[in-house]
Amino acid sequence: MIESLHFTYDGIKSTDMGIIQINVDSGLFDEHFLPESSIVEEKVPGRDKPYFIRKEREPITLPFSILFENELTDEEARKIGRWLNQDYYKPLIFSTHPHKIFYAQYVGSARLLHNGCKQGYAKLEMRCDTSHPYSPVYTDSFDLSTNPTTGTMIKLTNNGDYDMFPIIEIEKVEDGDISIINTSDGGEEFELIGLTNGELITVDCEYEEIETDIPGVLRYENHNDVFLSLPRGINHLKVFGKCKLTFKYEYKLI
Repeated sequence: MIESLHFTYDGIKSTDMGIIQINVDSGLFDEHFLPESSIVEEKVPGRDKPYFIRKEREPITLPFSILFENELTDEEARKIGRWLNQDYYKPLIFSTHPHKIFYAQYVGSARLLHNGCKQGYAKLEMRCDTSHPYSPVYTDSFDLSTNPTTGTMIKLTNNGDYDMFPIIEIEKVEDGDISIINTSDGGEEFELIGLTNGELITVDCEYEEIETDIPGVLRYENHNDVFLSLPRGINHLKVFGKCKLTFKYEYKLI
């Protein structure tokens, strides 16, 4: 991404702010390839080989140098500072990789280097909220209002590099149950029972949240505590129960 002259941050184009990204180092571009990772393991006496517990990946930190194309007046510096000085992660998209979205905010010490004549550039680091960028959001909808008792097969494709956990919007048709079996993931089954006709339910599979539009009702007790995971590639899902389904998802990319 260092080779990108232009970028968009928090929905605002760098060209509209009068700045471009520059590389202040000489030689080849040096940027991250895979996220920084570490292994969590446990050693026990009398055993040379430790027990593997898990692998942890660190959020990405992007070095960032920006050149001010306009005269750097106090007002210009404040305007750019307000834009970059965010209190939460905002989408960062580079012009050479428009399909990759980093959710980032600056950390550490942001430095301004100038020649005393209101010309110069700034150096800062942008820290992402996770160890990978995302794709844009995609949506797939299926009308299964007349779903037979034998179920219906649908297909979702994960073109990312990691497992994907979609947001599922369910509009129930007739009272009853909903079941989604991922036959491409060992037959894992997502199930909600005892739903009512016309009920709207939103399920966030990544954060394991379930919301219904019926006031004062929680649906966690109606759920089998299995959330849908979509491995890389084509996922064949078998759906039981009459409903209208909408899947919203982002690919997780290297």
